[in-house]
Amino acid sequence: MTDIASKRQPIRAALGAFVGTMIEWYDFYIYGTAAALVFGDVFFASSDPLMGVLASLGTFAIGFVARPFGALLFGHFGDKVGRKKSLIITLLLMGVATVLIGLLPSFHSIGVTAAVLLVLLRLVQGVAVGGEWGGAVLIAAEHAPPRWRTFLASAPQYGSPIGLILAALAFRSVSGLPQEDFLSWGWRVPFLLSGVLIIFAFIIRAGINESPELLERLKEKSVQDVIPAKEIFRTKKVSLLLGMGLCLLGVAGFYFITTLMMTFTTTSLGINRSDMLELISWVGVVELFAFPAGSYIATKYGEPLLLVLMAGAALLFAIPMMMLIVSGNLTNIYIAILVATVFLAAHYAVMAPFLTRAFPVHLRYTGISLSSSLSGAIFSGLTPMIGVWLVHKYGVQWAPLAFLFIFIAGTSFVCSLLLPVDNSEAEARAPLEADPLGINA
Repeated sequence: MTDIASKRQPIRAALGAFVGTMIEWYDFYIYGTAAALVFGDVFFASSDPLMGVLASLGTFAIGFVARPFGALLFGHFGDKVGRKKSLIITLLLMGVATVLIGLLPSFHSIGVTAAVLLVLLRLVQGVAVGGEWGGAVLIAAEHAPPRWRTFLASAPQYGSPIGLILAALAFRSVSGLPQEDFLSWGWRVPFLLSGVLIIFAFIIRAGINESPELLERLKEKSVQDVIPAKEIFRTKKVSLLLGMGLCLLGVAGFYFITTLMMTFTTTSLGINRSDMLELISWVGVVELFAFPAGSYIATKYGEPLLLVLMAGAALLFAIPMMMLIVSGNLTNIYIAILVATVFLAAHYAVMAPFLTRAFPVHLRYTGISLSSSLSGAIFSGLTPMIGVWLVHKYGVQWAPLAFLFIFIAGTSFVCSLLLPVDNSEAEARAPLEADPLGINA
């Protein structure tokens, strides 16, 4: 058994990545839900409801703008010092910011100061998430034996639907309150519950070994003086740009079918808020089935094939999806969003292990974090705002929103085809034989 293999904790590392990411995304999703349903009234009181919604969604976008700074900061720290320490810091940052949002006074209590504090805490959330995803993927991937890396590196992705389900359930539990109670204290409950979850995740993450693959690489003198971000922009610019495009369907596409559709259906189509929150819960359930299915197909037939097929399917489904949604029929809306979820989720699950092979180990944390966070900063945070603007300008029509989704899916389709990756592990990863923990790998 090699020294690296002896230090691997594949199951514990995958569990730690999953739990921490689940809570981070729970925090992020409750903010997105509150931004769509509550914050326009609580923090941005305006005589024009549209302006309140746009201002609220603007703070949602700010979290994405902050992500690249988190990717640079924690990517550098994670590549030079260690994945584990970086992940513990991002977890605590996210948890503290979320609890403090739940305690913020409203605009009606302290005026514009409330909005300023909300923006500052949203920036902290964005920085934390910018450093979280890449580290979680890598701690799972680099502890995994080669032939099981596609499955185990997708463990953090499972945190997304579970976090989504928990966030939707948390808001559903308080959405039935009278409007006055919901706006004054009901929306705060999901934020305060995050503090309990953070303690649980911290205990699990604290017991994971550092990435053995990184520790071995850091012993090499040639990489000790490398500045990861500088090296990526010098030698891996194409991989970074294509990585951003690859991530677009999983990040911007997801906020299209959740945050944007939550706002669009409840404000423009008159769909009940509780019905849409229930649908968002089912999005998480569908993801839990699509993730392992996508990982299995990718392991059997190759990650590039799965990514191209799913992005292509999403591209072709864009127009039917929006035609179903604008019908205003709740059953049609369910069908449209849940079918789209299958394509997005399968792509998202495999995107993570595929992207790790686009960057060498001593640049991976920074590389994949920047790919995801820059994609989010440029496209994901703006997607709900652009969608709301399109509806305001063109009314309730399927075409403008369909073409927005076509751009998102089409970009990921092209980048899935073009992203250059290291295929040296392909032979080792192909067979799904016995020895699932890689004891004999």
